[in-house]
Amino acid sequence: MRPIACFSLGVLMWAGSCDRSSSSEFNETPLETEISIAGLKALCDSQGSTTISRDAAICGKVVANDLYDEFYHEIIIEDDSGGITIAINDNNLNKTFPFGAWVEVHCNGLVLHDYGGKIELGSAPDSYGNRGIPSSEINRYIRVKESQGELPRAVKLSFDEVQSRHVDTRVRFDGVRFAEAGNAWCDTDPETGELVTTEREIIDSNGNRFRVRTLGKCHYAGEALPNGQGSLFGVIDYFNGEFSLRVTFHEFVFQANAFPERVISDGPPNGLSPSLQAPVGREYDIRP
Repeated sequence: MRPIACFSLGVLMWAGSCDRSSSSEFNETPLETEISIAGLKALCDSQGSTTISRDAAICGKVVANDLYDEFYHEIIIEDDSGGITIAINDNNLNKTFPFGAWVEVHCNGLVLHDYGGKIELGSAPDSYGNRGIPSSEINRYIRVKESQGELPRAVKLSFDEVQSRHVDTRVRFDGVRFAEAGNAWCDTDPETGELVTTEREIIDSNGNRFRVRTLGKCHYAGEALPNGQGSLFGVIDYFNGEFSLRVTFHEFVFQANAFPERVISDGPPNGLSPSLQAPVGREYDIRP
């Protein structure tokens, strides 16, 4: 039985408005129903799941989706108060909800689930245990207010700075290296030969370690981990008292010798691949 814990961050309202579009095709959200992501999470009770039975709308930017199959049937959105995973039973979510898209979620009727101490948003479980919003009901609950805009920046953190408020938010670790550099991102099941979800470790300059979790079905699960030292981008995950990093959009900048092994801009534009092979000798700007 997994222990139940709810992050009660105590921020019930968010000063920013959900309305980021002047298009008349979107219905206006009454100000009294707007709530921050942290405030929504605080509605979760101690029973592990809470059905939202009031008008409540959250807004945020997409900071993770299923591009490269790094996440399965879920997206993550973030506002100024924090982030939250939204389970959705549909494929190609990166096309519907691209990186940086500003989305509005009408939460009345949805369910907050406590999964290993992390609060997620979805539907009541069906007969198979799926908690994702059915594809037929996506438009009922979620709308894209703005598909293009300023891309969300990654907050630079050290390992010891990671707290519960950073869960499901976009971060970056600088000056790190993989403890198992050269091995694949994911291990292979010796019986089936299939790649399986795996946690590797990164090490900072002080020798501190942090977990990096990668799904076995991720497109680059069989690729070798980068050598050398560099920066890694992703969102903070949490399960049963342990934090980990989930890499997003295959974003990392590592230097094996004098030049970057792989160079990433600050997020993929419109869901396109962010990965670029680094021409030798060229300088690259890594945004703070």
